[in-house]
Amino acid sequence: MKNRFKISSVAIQIAAVYALFGFLWILLSDKLLLFLVRDIDTVNRLQTYKGWFYVLVTAALVCLLIEKHIRTLQLSEQRYRRLLSNIADPIYLANSKGEMVDCNSAATTRLGYTRSELLSMKLDEIDLYVNIDVWIKIISEMKNDRKFPLESLHRCKDGTTFPVEISACVFDEGEERFVLGVARDITERKQTLELLVQTEKMNSLGNMAAGIAHEINNPLSAILGACQNIRNRVFKDTLKNMETANECHIELECLREYFNKRDVTRMLDAIAASGERASKIVTSMLNFCYSSPVELHVCKITTLLDETIELISADFNLIKEYDFRHIQIIRDYPEQDLQVCCLRSAIQQVFLNLFKNATEAMAEKTYEQDVQPQITLRVRQQKDNVSITVEDNGPGMNKEMLKKIFEPFYTSKDVGKGTGLGLSVSYFIVTDQHKGNMEVESTPGRGTKFIITLPQEACSIAS
Repeated sequence: MKNRFKISSVAIQIAAVYALFGFLWILLSDKLLLFLVRDIDTVNRLQTYKGWFYVLVTAALVCLLIEKHIRTLQLSEQRYRRLLSNIADPIYLANSKGEMVDCNSAATTRLGYTRSELLSMKLDEIDLYVNIDVWIKIISEMKNDRKFPLESLHRCKDGTTFPVEISACVFDEGEERFVLGVARDITERKQTLELLVQTEKMNSLGNMAAGIAHEINNPLSAILGACQNIRNRVFKDTLKNMETANECHIELECLREYFNKRDVTRMLDAIAASGERASKIVTSMLNFCYSSPVELHVCKITTLLDETIELISADFNLIKEYDFRHIQIIRDYPEQDLQVCCLRSAIQQVFLNLFKNATEAMAEKTYEQDVQPQITLRVRQQKDNVSITVEDNGPGMNKEMLKKIFEPFYTSKDVGKGTGLGLSVSYFIVTDQHKGNMEVESTPGRGTKFIITLPQEACSIAS
């Protein structure tokens, strides 16, 4: 650090006033005194008084100049203090030893410390990425007025942490070196970035799933076609079947009896049933993966619910950990199918999120012997709207959880088991994209109920 001797403008101003006044006083007072007084003894006596008068006048002038400068400094300090106190981002000032020297009110509010507590701390007690010895060395080697950005992690008084983006500046003030830092909380920015990354992953996964579904569809069609052909060529008395059997000296009835006794018929039925189930799953996957145009289409709500159940029943992770197929599904549907205008894949995403959350929640509850996990699906007409209720008999939620349930990144699951985006995205789809409503009701120990209301007013236009 280089020591710099610099004369301030105030000192130059005082010296200039003092020199100018002294020059004019000596020049003019002597001439005036000799013009007015002719006696030498009187002139000598007045010279003494003249010197004292000069001292008093110059002292008064210097005092006025210093007072004016002090008032200017005080007003300037008040303005900067007011400016700092009203800045929303925390501002810190530390010396070359890493000791806190000053801070604004935003810093104390964000970290939870009082001003006196904060000024008694060092940087490494606030910033988790700071090694104080390394920090002191780096700061001492930096040039004066060096500015640099960095990202770090700050710790509050209660132990919680949050990411920050810091804009720092190193400067010298006299013999001391200081570091000024403005720290901006970038928690929301980080979460938004995570959301974008997650969205990209989901888009990629959707495209990959659509490709896999297409590839599965081809051999699946061949299997179902072959199964149907076997049935037609063995169990139908067509002319071609009978001629071919005679050529091979085989009785069709005997062949059919053999098939029955060796359970070949049952195996064919199982192949056909499994193939049809796989075909439904593939169709649901394709409908779910492909982004629909941003246009509303008329959809049957009960059909969407049933297709989503078919889709989630084949979810490998749910089968492995919870097995959705062991949950009792109670369908409370109206006799006449109710239609709504919606983005098919988006509403199916909402149902899928609700089913998965319900399944995972019910897996954490211990049920009595005669009670099993169940999800009740209820569809009702409400004037010009359709109400869809998804209700489970899981552990339920308390009031604190209910307040945050639709907040992005909020999750009550263990680390690594949830992103906290499912319900917030579902809420956005229902309320923003479809101008509907989504509510939640829950009682701890008894279960949770999600109520979705979708308008029907655009159905006539879409159809």
